Amino acid sequence: MELQITSKENEYFRQKIQLSSVEYYSDFPWRSTGNMWHALVAEVMLQRTKAEQVEPVYRAFSKLYPAPEDYLNDEGAHVFESLGLHWREKQLEKLANEISENGIPVNKEDLMNMAGIGSYIAAAFRSLHLGRRDVIIDSNVVRIYGRFFGFETDGETRRKGWFIDLADQLTPPRSFKKYNYGLIDFTRTICKPDPACNSCQLYRKCKYG
Repeated sequence: MELQITSKENEYFRQKIQLSSVEYYSDFPWRSTGNMWHALVAEVMLQRTKAEQVEPVYRAFSKLYPAPEDYLNDEGAHVFESLGLHWREKQLEKLANEISENGIPVNKEDLMNMAGIGSYIAAAFRSLHLGRRDVIIDSNVVRIYGRFFGFETDGETRRKGWFIDLADQLTPPRSFKKYNYGLIDFTRTICKPDPACNSCQLYRKCKYG
């Protein structure tokens, strides 16, 4: 499949998402941290978990473990217990060891070679915390693009070359952080699985709306 969008459609969508990023922005603590260890762990915690659930766990974690060595020295650590994701604990231990030994890389491929870091986490960490342009793609992003531009989606859409190209085309070269936060917050508050179309700034030109 090859999807063609016009420059006007591109600009309209970008502007609306970036404007909405101000209205729907949520000041979660990991969004303003200067501790890259905490920032990366936050992105791991957020994988398939609601931000509201992660927030108290993250706050406790960031106070207890200022550095990966602090976490590794706590043999009784159970960071993911309250999130119901016990299997991630071993991944976090491996990740903490890697960071303790080698630091946190900037290159995406190097990040993805670390324990528990996939394409989305690497892209989110780079674009939201390191100031490096990257394209975030998850099921929420697939949903909003599919609805707005009017194409069918399924569980494999995010991996399709044409969709990756579309997401790359829509992500601005400079204000990517604001755009990516806009996507995250807009799909969390408005373009949900059960969308709030009556409150949607994209409604006028949205194929789904």
